Amino acid sequence: MLIETLSKQSGVTIENLKWLAETASKRYKTYEIPKRTGGVRTIHHPSRGLKGIQRWVSKFLLARLPVHTAAQAYVRGASIRKNAELHAGSKFTLRIDFANFFPSFSSEHVEVFLATAERDRSIGLTDQDISFVSRIVSRHGQLTIGAPSSPILTNAMMHFFDGQIAEFAERQNLTYTRYADDLFFSSSKPDNLTDALEIVQQVSVAYPYANLRVNPDKTAFLSRRYSRRVTGLVITTDGKVSIGRERKRMVKAQVHKFLQGQLDIFEVPKLRGYLAFVQDVEPEFWEGLKRKYGADAMITVTGG
Repeated sequence: MLIETLSKQSGVTIENLKWLAETASKRYKTYEIPKRTGGVRTIHHPSRGLKGIQRWVSKFLLARLPVHTAAQAYVRGASIRKNAELHAGSKFTLRIDFANFFPSFSSEHVEVFLATAERDRSIGLTDQDISFVSRIVSRHGQLTIGAPSSPILTNAMMHFFDGQIAEFAERQNLTYTRYADDLFFSSSKPDNLTDALEIVQQVSVAYPYANLRVNPDKTAFLSRRYSRRVTGLVITTDGKVSIGRERKRMVKAQVHKFLQGQLDIFEVPKLRGYLAFVQDVEPEFWEGLKRKYGADAMITVTGG
């Protein structure tokens, strides 16, 4: 039994683990952070003890479950740059967004999914284990933004969905990837994308492991004629991945302020983090900064 193994490794009695699961919904701190596109995002952050159990479940159970290759978030070696690069060579892109993604997965969905996984793969779960896990990873019957188990669990629970959509994409000569709640399809011909939205909606309605709902306000058809945004990065008209002109202007202005001693001290860590991001996403721009301001100056800016 999973719960017995957890008890032995954690030193917490089975009775206390069951009590922790029963009271899990009360063990979250809720706060809001601003979204880049406006509005706020609600975060439900689990207590230290609950988070530790969720991480253990993620490592010793959820990590053993298959994740489709179309999933580009929360998997080893994945990044927003790599996801964007998969679509950079195409001329046309369709972006689809799921509304309230993590809460779309209920504790009942988790139970059904794990029961199916046990039946098909014999992963060593009893009915008691399945009930325990479904309560440990959810808050008031839903997965949350903030729990460390939510990303890896939703990737596993979307495996069948990704497989169905990937099969459709292959038949239509499309490139398909999913980055958490964002779905991307790309093609050299616009007509190939016309059925993708309908297929996603059909599969979503019938999907047994989540109440998936497409957000029509964020559905967008993009073409190479204009710069396309994929996972927050810009695919330029010549097929390169970039942070975009606006971000470049912002970075240059912040670097200039730093070198002039005019940048607020509280903005320095943010700038250094962003420069690390720039080096990963668009190294050509980073090299341009070194040529413009000098390599030694940029070492000073980054704190290297």
